[in-house]
Amino acid sequence: MRALLSTLALSLGAASCATNTWSVGSEPTVLWENARAADPVSTAPLTESEARRIARAHDQAHSCEGSARAMARRDAERGWMVMRQCILRSDFGNLEQLLESEWSDQVAAAPDAASLLAHVIAVHGGDVEADLRLLRRRKMPLYSLQAALAEPDAYKGRFVLVRGTAKRGRPVDGGREFTLAETKVMAESEWVTALGTSRLSTKFSGATADQPGVDVKGRGLVEDTQRSETAKVEVLHNVSVETGRELVARLPSGEPSLEPSTDYIVVLRFTGLEPIVNADGDTDDEPVGVVTDYFEPESSRFARLGR
Repeated sequence: MRALLSTLALSLGAASCATNTWSVGSEPTVLWENARAADPVSTAPLTESEARRIARAHDQAHSCEGSARAMARRDAERGWMVMRQCILRSDFGNLEQLLESEWSDQVAAAPDAASLLAHVIAVHGGDVEADLRLLRRRKMPLYSLQAALAEPDAYKGRFVLVRGTAKRGRPVDGGREFTLAETKVMAESEWVTALGTSRLSTKFSGATADQPGVDVKGRGLVEDTQRSETAKVEVLHNVSVETGRELVARLPSGEPSLEPSTDYIVVLRFTGLEPIVNADGDTDDEPVGVVTDYFEPESSRFARLGR
């Protein structure tokens, strides 16, 4: 009899259930464990598309991670392949939990570690300044533009993470080059009138007995008062503020894929200072980086309140 471990998807081909320690169904439903635990393990290679199908079979990111963890107990490599696809889901944004989990070593050792971390940071809201502090605590191989500009030679060849917007794009040698202006996300507050509330006001009117049309039987002054109420609530808005730091970013493709006036989370391989011809025709040494990946940050999460 086989015991159900978790809701997963995988197709392994025609392997005998009687001789394997564990097997899975051909549809994205369940992972099974055979009762005969002493039998030798025999597994088919897990392709990237199969791992992606398993990750997408879950409604939420945390259940996807749970399935990957269950699979890793049987086969660490297969479990990590599924977990990598869980990280790439559009709802996987718990960076701190990822860095403190059993997956942190695999993330740091992955060839695309910078892109994986940048994706999670973008889903998390794109507060690069705050999230890079978490990465530094775990010694993850991703660095700030501020550090790279301070020591260009030391950070040459390393991955730099920048939240920024593209400016002054231009085609160069079959690719594309633009100025990447670093930005930081902050929250600003605004007080607005709440819908559906009453208004507060007072209105006075008076009349004396000697005025035309006024009842003379003891009514010296008539006073009318009306009150209504208005409530105001504080609303937070994310705003993007330039830090003043910039670098020249290069894309191997000539397509203008980064729209101007739009913030992106950009991963670059920093190449140090290079001579760049400016608009006046003069040559200056400018910081340069090659874009390896980029993501548009989730805008519904609020950064620290800036007042």
